[in-house]
Amino acid sequence: QPSRSTIPPCPMACWEVVGGGDKGGILVRAGQGTSSEQLPERLSTGAVVEELQLVGERLQYQLRSGEGPKTGWVSISLKDKALLIRKDDAPAKAAGPKELREGDYFVTLGPIFKKAGSDPESAKILQLNRKVGAVVHTTGKIWKGPTGGFWVELDVSSGDSGAGEKPGYVMIDASGFGTPGPCLQKAYVEDGAPMILKALRPDALKAWDGSTNDKEFLAFPKTTGAEIRIVLGMLYGVKAEAVTVKAGDATLEPGDAIGERFKHGDHVSFEVAGGKAMKLVVMSPLELGEKLTELEIKDDWTVGQVRKLLCSITGLKEGSMLMAKGKMGERVSEDAQLKLTDLVVDYGYKDGDEIGFIYMGDPEADLKAFLERK
Repeated sequence: QPSRSTIPPCPMACWEVVGGGDKGGILVRAGQGTSSEQLPERLSTGAVVEELQLVGERLQYQLRSGEGPKTGWVSISLKDKALLIRKDDAPAKAAGPKELREGDYFVTLGPIFKKAGSDPESAKILQLNRKVGAVVHTTGKIWKGPTGGFWVELDVSSGDSGAGEKPGYVMIDASGFGTPGPCLQKAYVEDGAPMILKALRPDALKAWDGSTNDKEFLAFPKTTGAEIRIVLGMLYGVKAEAVTVKAGDATLEPGDAIGERFKHGDHVSFEVAGGKAMKLVVMSPLELGEKLTELEIKDDWTVGQVRKLLCSITGLKEGSMLMAKGKMGERVSEDAQLKLTDLVVDYGYKDGDEIGFIYMGDPEADLKAFLERK
């Protein structure tokens, strides 16, 4: 196996295979689906791969070192056990203030969504993956989608916009994409040099995308402790007020500037205080007045956490579900939609209340297995 210094650098994120040691490596499939064709050769433990696309827990890769198929799809974890870990020895250097252009945005989460072409109303949506802190060049022209999402036009006048060389619009923030907050953040020279920091995940938490990876996030020298708590709460689906950020043996206070305690590339540890138990009732979308299930949650849970639990119990699909204020069977307006990053208690929910949802898939088919088990 090549040493760390001989592995060629990856233009995008690199991953190292850590699972499958007792089986000669991990399974590789030809397609994204876990039922797609299984390739005859395994990806060896210790192999290093370049990320081409990350969709939930499924990674499409290009082999950089080690043995196995040159490309394919693998699972990054199995039953909460990591099969691959991201190699983030050196966080990407974010663009400095002098390198920024008018209309630039920073990538905040990693995934970005692009509508190719000059007409955002008719374009197909593509998912791309970029490093946190990467710059996307735009013209500054904003398009508001029919459901309230905000998109900005790419600037391809100088070639690669940071989201490809072809025209299109990229999503700043919108619901229905499974992201906990904005995918892009406007870049301002006066904010100073951007810092890419890595949150050290407490053992009991999972990130917003269901992974057990530590997450990189974007900050600036004057970003306050209070703002960092909000970011960490968003990344890990917890109440910001329950987050305590550690700076060595001390605590980063809400008014402290992070640039006084941390530098680019540092790891940030934090703790989360537990919430109180509560129960929410979900009624059936198929039979009026029939209870579908009850959700045992805590009062520091976000709407996104509630949706994830509901879908894991019932088999409904997260991508087809919009959580909404109201009761099943009643007509609800678009503004009744609940934001995934908000806490359920912030919408007035208390123990025993009913929470509703709008489902854009086929509830009868998706609930069939669950209802047969009841």
